[in-house]
Amino acid sequence: MFSPSRRSLLPALIIAALLASAPAFAQDAPASPDAEVPTDGEVPTGAAPEDDTPDETRAAVEENVDDSPAEESADSDAITETTERTETTERTETTETPGDAAPASLEGEVAEVPARSATETIPEPATLPPDGIDAPGVIDAEEDLKKSRVSYQANSEYRVRSLQITPIELNGTAVRDIGWTEQRFRLDASTGLDGVGSITVQLDALDGVLFGDNGRFLGNPSSNSGVSLATKRPNLTRWQIGLLPGGDPFDRESYGPVLTSAPLLEVNYLYADAMLPIGLLRVGRQPLNYGATINAHDGGRHNRWGVSQYSDGVDRILFGTKLNEIVNTLRYGADHTPDTSLDRGVILGMFYDFMKHDNIARTDDDLRQMGLNLQWLVDEADWFGLDWQGFQASATFVHLRNDRFNSRIYGFPLAFQTGVNNVDLRLQFSHLRGETTEISEGFAALTNARVQTQQMRGYGAQGVVDVHLGPVTLSLEGNYASGDANPRAGDPITSFSFARDMNVGLLLFEHVLAFESARSVGVGLENLADADVDSFPLTEIQSDGRFSNAIAIFPQIYVDMLKTAEHNLFARAGVLAAWSATPDGVVDAVQTALNDVGGPIENSALNFHGGTPGRFYGTEVDLQLGYRLRDNFFWTVEGAVLFPGEALHDENGDAVRSFLVENRFELLF
Repeated sequence: MFSPSRRSLLPALIIAALLASAPAFAQDAPASPDAEVPTDGEVPTGAAPEDDTPDETRAAVEENVDDSPAEESADSDAITETTERTETTERTETTETPGDAAPASLEGEVAEVPARSATETIPEPATLPPDGIDAPGVIDAEEDLKKSRVSYQANSEYRVRSLQITPIELNGTAVRDIGWTEQRFRLDASTGLDGVGSITVQLDALDGVLFGDNGRFLGNPSSNSGVSLATKRPNLTRWQIGLLPGGDPFDRESYGPVLTSAPLLEVNYLYADAMLPIGLLRVGRQPLNYGATINAHDGGRHNRWGVSQYSDGVDRILFGTKLNEIVNTLRYGADHTPDTSLDRGVILGMFYDFMKHDNIARTDDDLRQMGLNLQWLVDEADWFGLDWQGFQASATFVHLRNDRFNSRIYGFPLAFQTGVNNVDLRLQFSHLRGETTEISEGFAALTNARVQTQQMRGYGAQGVVDVHLGPVTLSLEGNYASGDANPRAGDPITSFSFARDMNVGLLLFEHVLAFESARSVGVGLENLADADVDSFPLTEIQSDGRFSNAIAIFPQIYVDMLKTAEHNLFARAGVLAAWSATPDGVVDAVQTALNDVGGPIENSALNFHGGTPGRFYGTEVDLQLGYRLRDNFFWTVEGAVLFPGEALHDENGDAVRSFLVENRFELLF
């Protein structure tokens, strides 16, 4: 029933228990990167992500491992038989007179080998070459066994999106309609040695790259051809919010979509796993979190609406083990067979993150994060006479420390999910608290204020309930992220932001607020262009689609109109209503700081549109129609209309409706 992207720390952590007692050559193949659940906006509600390693692959690896000793024995027997046959031939040849013909053999007898001359060289019997030397026709059984324990896996995805938003600016004319087509290729690959470990990599190519040969020839970015009619080779360009040609850098309305160069290839993750006797050690650049949570998103196909565009990663050393299997091994001894299930058990993870090095000759500017994660998983149970499936409870403690800005931050994420009969439930809660001067330093430079230590208190939560009624699923989603209406340097920081890819709706947070917040950040950074500061917290005001300072109610309905083993035609609809989490309304921190005239902050506060802050964001209606072919091809069409509330009004109280249409093709294998 319900098994969404639950792997809060490591899917591979659970495999650690395999090493407690089993010999190395009998263990399962190393876990490879998470196979993404079958949709970025097309996941049937409540669909469960599958284990990346198919059963056939595991079976093949285990079969190869079991058969290898037999192959080695067969090879040895063949060599022995060849040697014996050669020795027999030599004995026969020494008893014959050179030049005599061998008598014809009778039926049923073995014909003798013709005699060689006395001066003819007798060949040596076949032998294995020395270590490190290959000989044609001779099989190194030990090397063959080693090769049979090596596994490879690769998952690829190619995505093309075409979007049209009319308008993106709700109360201005500088930027009206925007439309573009972009693409992305993603490769998840791993190679492993059974019982030893594995190496995993995730690569993105042409991520967000626009279709076509774009830009001005000899400009930045430059098109490949100086004549658009003659172009025959697309280039590498993206779009972002920047200063429009001829615009005033201190006027937020002078910022809009501009082209920028895009990299051909980006490495999201690259890490190694080592299977130790008591657990799994993972080292390298890896997901900050596995699956989709309000704190971090691994960039996989977990969203019901829209797509994933970011991969939250970290350079980390992580150790994980299955506590219940360690206890069982100590209790029952070497005869205990470890439970290799990914759906049950008690798992402990410990991690140490290198968030920032900066000057390697100093340590006070280093930013480090460490923490613990404890999970309790039950795949199925019969509690209180009810059918429980996919029960998961998770608690995490995180500590982040930096001496340069006196940062001491603590995080307490909690998660719970389960399925009970035909109802699925998912709950998340996160609390951040601590202190730092890093945010104050950036805003103090913007407003000529004094740098002060600020207290941090942020809260975030999400709850999702799905009720399955045959081909129809009714859902109710609630979201909360605390906000901050006071950007002054000495006041507490109370804002909380969801992960960038934790999409809430299609248009309001994903595009409209992302556009308006990016314009304000452009103005703020221009004001800090000549400032000698180490902190630029304004960049975090640019939401990039994150859900922040909001309370949202999002009822939805999902319908399987056609569902067979190979084909699935489905539709989804939802109505999103959102309000500011702060009683003082939605405040643009940059514009408010620049407009601060002293006295109560309410006298200086402005929203992202230059108007008086209001609480109601508005109402958004989202629609989705999708077609799936064999979990390999997805064709999705999404649409949204936004009816803006007073939080989106300008100084004249005006805001127009906005519309979005997206067509998306995705191929996975």
